[in-house]
Amino acid sequence: MVKVVASTIGREPDVAIKFLNQVAKLRPRLKCHLYHAAISVPQTDRELSPKDWAEIGRSWCAGMGIENYMIVLHDAHIHILGSRIRLDGTVAPDKNDYRRSELLLRKIEAEFNLARTPSSHLVDRSRRFTHQRARSMKEFHAVEKDGHSHKDFIRAAIEEALASVPDETRMRAALAEAGIDMTIELAADGTDYVLFGYHGHRHGPRSLGQGYSLTNLVQKGLQLSGPQNSSAQIPVPPWALDVTAEADQPRRSGKHEEAVRRLRGVGHEAHEVIKRFRIAKRTKNAPPSPDRHDAGQLPDDEPPDVT
Repeated sequence: MVKVVASTIGREPDVAIKFLNQVAKLRPRLKCHLYHAAISVPQTDRELSPKDWAEIGRSWCAGMGIENYMIVLHDAHIHILGSRIRLDGTVAPDKNDYRRSELLLRKIEAEFNLARTPSSHLVDRSRRFTHQRARSMKEFHAVEKDGHSHKDFIRAAIEEALASVPDETRMRAALAEAGIDMTIELAADGTDYVLFGYHGHRHGPRSLGQGYSLTNLVQKGLQLSGPQNSSAQIPVPPWALDVTAEADQPRRSGKHEEAVRRLRGVGHEAHEVIKRFRIAKRTKNAPPSPDRHDAGQLPDDEPPDVT
């Protein structure tokens, strides 16, 4: 069943599109002004009427500051299409919208007597310890095609290494055997963070999940060996061993030796000029040595003849 249960922009698609286009003109420089969200309840929860779904959608829109919206009931969930732009020209903020939306949903669950859903790591800080980032569509396609995901492989290798060799040095070596390069670097604010390289890509907690931040890895048992720096010696992963030594050498053009010879000549000449200047400065009342680059007295500037 697909049914529009509430709308402030019209119930027909062409009317809604026309309305949203007109609202967009109030803030022409705002590119991301449309908002789409879906709200569902567990299958074990009580059955909700279209009126209940409409009230849930309205409550969510009010809490997020969305004034112009359409709420569509689709089987056991609703889709909300809205505009961040209000009729007075102001814009609903999108800062921390995932966390704000989740807090709002916990409030709606209590208001409508719905089953409580466990909060994510954004709301429940204790869940950051085990948080894994959900698969993206690109990862889903990779799993369907190749049967595995690089991020899943990295996470599994980290967990296995933590369980057997929690010491940092041995963990680096264990991950290197799996083709994973582990580095600990210093952020701009002075804090350390960890990155895992695999097949030319580097993954951190934003890619793998907050459970794989350096802080949470230490809480899981990782023992750091000492002060961290980005130049720490790490084993070379197997996938990088096939790089030839010649590939690491800088490329030289056919005129490399000639360019070096000329550069050295310029440096020698500059050194001689500085030497003469210092001698002249130390000799009091001595006229400076003639500058062979001096072109002599220049004639006074005169305007060109205009006839």
